[in-house]
Parts: sequence; C-alpha cells; structure tokens
Amino acid sequence: MNKLFIYIPTYNRPEALKTQLSVLVPQISGLTNNVRLLVSDNDSTDQIYADMKKKYSGYENVEFRQNAGNIGGNANIALGFVFARKDEFLWILGDNDIICDSAINYILGILDESIDFYCFNFTVDEATAIDHSWEQGWQAPMDWRMGLISDALYNMNSVQDSIGEAFFYHNSSFPHLAVGCAAAKIKGNVKFMLLPHEKINNSLFRSDECQTDYSLANVCMPLLVPLFPANEAKSFSLKWLRKHVVGMYRNRKAHYHLYLQTRTVLRYYGGWKARLLLNVGWLAYFIDYLFQPYRQRCVDFSKQKLSVSSQEKLKKLREIICGK
Repeated sequence: MNKLFIYIPTYNRPEALKTQLSVLVPQISGLTNNVRLLVSDNDSTDQIYADMKKKYSGYENVEFRQNAGNIGGNANIALGFVFARKDEFLWILGDNDIICDSAINYILGILDESIDFYCFNFTVDEATAIDHSWEQGWQAPMDWRMGLISDALYNMNSVQDSIGEAFFYHNSSFPHLAVGCAAAKIKGNVKFMLLPHEKINNSLFRSDECQTDYSLANVCMPLLVPLFPANEAKSFSLKWLRKHVVGMYRNRKAHYHLYLQTRTVLRYYGGWKARLLLNVGWLAYFIDYLFQPYRQRCVDFSKQKLSVSSQEKLKKLREIICGK
C-alpha cells in the first residue's frame, strides 16, 4: 500500500491555504492512483475559497467540500478519518504548515503498509523504525509530536476500528490522538516510523489569519487520559497539572462543563497528588489573577532595575508558579 490521502481542514485562512496549495498541488499532479487531496472548509466567509475551488477543478485528485456550518476545528479534523479509505495513509495537514517542494515524493517513496504510524520528528536524521508496546506509553517514541496534526500519518487499516473515538473525545482538542491511542491499545504492539521533520515541513505561514483559540486544549486535553496505560495515565495527569493547571483555571469559564469533567478525570487518575496540585494550582491562579493588572509594570521595572540573570530567575519562578 502506497496510497496517501491528504486532508486539509481549514477555516478563514485563505492566504495560508493558497500558499499551501501552490506548493502541494504541483507535487500531486498526475498521481491520481496514489494521492488524493481533500480540502474541508468549515463554512468560511471569504469568497476566495470558491475561487480556489474553481482554480483547481481540473485536477482529478483534488476536491473541495464545505460544511453546512462551522462545526468547530476539532470536529472538522475528525472528519478526515471518515473520508479516508482503508487502503490509504491519512495525512491531516494544517493549512498553514507549508510543506517542502519534495515532501510528497519522499513520503510516497517510504510508505510501508506494515507501519501503523509515521511521525515527523526533529530527533532523527533518517527514517527510523520502532516497534513499541502500548503498555510502555505509546507516545514515548515520538515525544508527543503526533499532537500536531501535520506531523503524523495514520495507516487506516490500523485505526479503522477506532475512528469513533475521534468524535467521542473531540472535546479533548486532540481527536487524532484519541484515534491513534485507541488503535494502539487494541493492537498492543505498534510500529512507528520516525521521519526527519525537515524533509516534510518547510515553514509555518504567518499566524495573523484567524488565529487558533487554544482555550479548549488548555482545559480539556486530560480527557484523553482514560485511553492511556495505567502508569502513563497517572504520570501524565501529574505532569500536565504541573505545567498547565493555571491555564486550566484561567480558561475554565469558556468551557465550564468540560472543565468539571477534566477535573474529575485528573482527580481519579492522578490520585491524591493530583488533588494537591489542583488546590495549589488554584492558589497560584488566584495570585496570578491579582497581579495581572500590574504585570507589565513589574516587567518594565525588572528590565530597568535587575540584572539579566535575575530577570531569568524571576521568569523561571513565574513559569513554575503559573505553568507558562
């Protein structure tokens, strides 16, 4: 199997998408038996999308579709697994993660139906295959790079029975991780292939077009924890709290019912340490909230009065207290 399905979920980023397609479409032109491209527009407001659809209408393996309304970024991402076929590798490609000029040829030349997941990583200089047990923490070989939609390929034969998890866990803000982890849990042992990142992605398009709202991720990523092995479920819960607990409290009002679910999951899987971190985190959030109006004044004062080394120490202290 060397078939590739490229799925681009997009919303109100016409310039980024134009740039991406200008690099991508010439690479897949004529590869109708091996590559399909589907652009899934989340009911964008810009007429440019209609113009792009018309521009690329002559390509047999390029298709545009539009949702009847804005169903949210995570639901649009999850649809990629629905439109993919069993004999394809799915690549959910961000509209602003501009690929290299030779990315498609490189990927097609290395696809292997025995591999469950490909991941684009900064730690390898050449393609590196890894056999790994889900029980050992299935994300360990990739340092969580699969959290970024553009940095992974999914063998649809491997994940076919886990597609539903993308919708059950879509509020986690990582529906693609839910599918991957659920599939790995079923298989037990999975095969990864790490690919050098610089051979795939060239650059990130400027972020001034419809910037992504990460508030849901800041509150809800721990909803994935039930899919993890027991040891990883506990360790992840505690690590996540140490780093993101203030951000969770800061964004809780935007997703309050989901925040309550997240807090319950963390307390259950993280045990008494998670309960302690939740309480300490609330105090850190309260302090951060009180000093927020004076933050810029404090920053300006420290730049004027403190040495560079002292400023770095203060920055590290704030990262520890506030999780950022």
